[in-house]
Amino acid sequence: MTSPGPAKTGPALNDMTIFAGVLILIAGVLHLLAAIAAIAKRDLFVLTEDQVFQVNVSVWGWVHLVIAVLIITAGIGIVTGKTWGYWAGIVMASISLMDNFLFAPMYPFWSLVIIAIDVLIIWALARELGSGVVQ
Repeated sequence: MTSPGPAKTGPALNDMTIFAGVLILIAGVLHLLAAIAAIAKRDLFVLTEDQVFQVNVSVWGWVHLVIAVLIITAGIGIVTGKTWGYWAGIVMASISLMDNFLFAPMYPFWSLVIIAIDVLIIWALARELGSGVVQ
């Protein structure tokens, strides 16, 4: 006899998985907000002549938009319990971390907040992968 209810396949959604999934979705929305501000050319970003990486703010906006879409996709994969979501989440959080490191001269506080969130995401997802919850 089988137990009532739907059969769950794939990794279990435990507290750490939900934490990582929600956090990566928040990071994706924050990237989306930065993208909208940069594409709209708001006077929100600090631009100086002595920056190491001289890139147009609109270009950074489009980069953030692409990263936002990919991060949100990975977040949806995580919260729905897909194994590929864990790996995509680690990869996208790493890319986001590097992107915000390069973006830091234009908006330092925002970049540091996103970098901290990315580190938490990588830690939570790596912990889940290391614990054997994800096959």
